Order: sequence, then C-alpha cells, then structure tokens
Amino acid sequence: MSTIGSNASLGYVEETVWASGTPTINQFIPFISETFKLERNIVATDAIRGNASRSIWREGAERINGDINLEIQPTGAIGTLLKHALGRVETAGPSGTDSYYVHDIYPSGSLPAGLKFQVDRDNKFFTYKGCKVNSLSLECAVGDPLMATFSFLGHSEEYSAVGTASTSISTLNPLTFDEGVFTLDGTEAEVQSFSLNIANNLKEDKGQLGSRYRAAIPRSGFRDVTGTLNLEFDDFTFYSKYYNGTEASMALKFTADDLIDTADAYAFWIECPRIIFTGETPTISGPDVVYHDMPFTAFATDSPSEEWQRYEVRMKLINGSSSI
Repeated sequence: MSTIGSNASLGYVEETVWASGTPTINQFIPFISETFKLERNIVATDAIRGNASRSIWREGAERINGDINLEIQPTGAIGTLLKHALGRVETAGPSGTDSYYVHDIYPSGSLPAGLKFQVDRDNKFFTYKGCKVNSLSLECAVGDPLMATFSFLGHSEEYSAVGTASTSISTLNPLTFDEGVFTLDGTEAEVQSFSLNIANNLKEDKGQLGSRYRAAIPRSGFRDVTGTLNLEFDDFTFYSKYYNGTEASMALKFTADDLIDTADAYAFWIECPRIIFTGETPTISGPDVVYHDMPFTAFATDSPSEEWQRYEVRMKLINGSSSI
C-alpha cells in the first residue's frame, strides 16, 4: 500500500540520559515536513588481491541527521523544542485570577540531554534517539505564518510496524504575520520580513573505537545568532545604525487571536537586546519601490554579573502549560 504523507505524525519525548532508556513518546506536534534519516557508511578494503574486484567490506559509521519544518503554534510542545534549541527556561505564573504561564527561554552553555523522536510515516514507525538541536531558523514575511526549521543531530535509528499512537495534536492557529509587531530600540518599525538563525555549532563527528554511533554531541565552538530584516528604504532609521556602527535592540512580538482563557491571549516574543547591523547599502535596481536587506549579528548582554545569565536572544512563550 502506498505511503501517504498526510497520514504521518511526529512525536517526541525528553530524554533524561542522552540516547538512553525507554521514555514513552508523550508530545505530538503538527509539522510541514521532516527529513530524519540514517546515513550508513561502509568500509571496503583496499588490499590488493591479484584482481580488480572488491569482495570484502564491513559496516562503517552511522550518523543521524534531520530537519523539522513547522508553523509556530504557541503550545507547550513547541516550547519544549525551543528549550532544547536554546538551553534553559524560567517559568512563572499563574498570578491572581490569571490562568496563563510565562516561559522565558534563554541560551545556555549546555543543552538539555536530548530528545527521542518518533516519525510515523503512515504506520511505518521510525524512532530516533539522542537528538540535539544543532540550529534553529525562524522566518516570517508579509502574508505568511511564522515558520521554524529545527536541524538535529542524533544517535541512532530504529524502525517498526508498531509505535506509539498519536494523542491530541494542537488545533491552534499558527502565529501569522499580522499578529506580530516589530520594534527597534523600543519603537515600532515597518519591516517586510524577518529571519533569525541560532547556530549551536555542535560537533558532528565525535566517535570512539568500538562503536559505529556518535559517542556524544557536544559543542564545538561559539554559539552564533544572526538574522536579516527586509524593509522598504524610506528613511535612515535603520541604515544610520549600520553606517555609524551603533548597537540596537530588536523585538518581534506575536499576540495570537486564540485565547488561553476568556481574557488572556497566547503570545510569543523574540528579543535580541544587542544587535549590530552588518550591511548593506541600499541600491536602485529598477523603477519599483526600493527594498533592501539589513543582516545583523546578535551579541550577549553585559549584565547581570553572572555570565551564564547573559543572553544574545531570549524567547518568551505565554500559554496555559505549566511547564515546557
């Protein structure tokens, strides 16, 4: 029988020990596409045996890589993925008669242990253990929902005809461009599109003698937070920041049409307190309205005094989940 993409589902569970144990898949999320896959290598001998044929081989290293592309819904399930992309979360609430929780998600020197994924490819179940977020990209443009791409490195793949049945999958509306407000230095500004990339720069090839699998997935360098704004060139507000090498703060705050309760709306904020624009000068390429890109790099705050509490990007998720 044909495998139908619309029959697929994607679920996951947090691991307490990387790539170990048998935690049960307990969160499912709607998605646009996924590319989890096993890359299996072979080792063929180059020994000369009197002819040109190859006849001896052994199994080589196995590597798990994959992306998830999805529309952002302000649920606890997306909060879990964001926490694993950045590193840590601080949750508060509810307060008084309110019934919502505020989750502040910050970068951390180390990421959570890992995630175990189950991809149900139309009753053909694939499980991926020890998955860590190597990078996260967020994008939103006029006319579109807020999109996210999570790129993972993992430990191992298993497959089966039997898996964990998908439980409730969110039916919330995705956050869309008209629900977002962009500000530069606290003042609302007009932009046509926004993109942000968080590169954790994890080590992809850490192996060890005696195993075909990754031995661990540690960091292998600095975390890089970059992005691009596309906007109409109608004044020097943005360009002067680039020209003068002036730091700025930036925020994109979404407030959903969906309500957590009778009064409080779901929300999702992206904040970069210190960015520096890295170019470029707007030019004329035709008779139409002039748009130009403003790429930027984000840097960590100078305070508080504890270095681990400083951040170059913070995400705030407001929903009805007590934890993420």
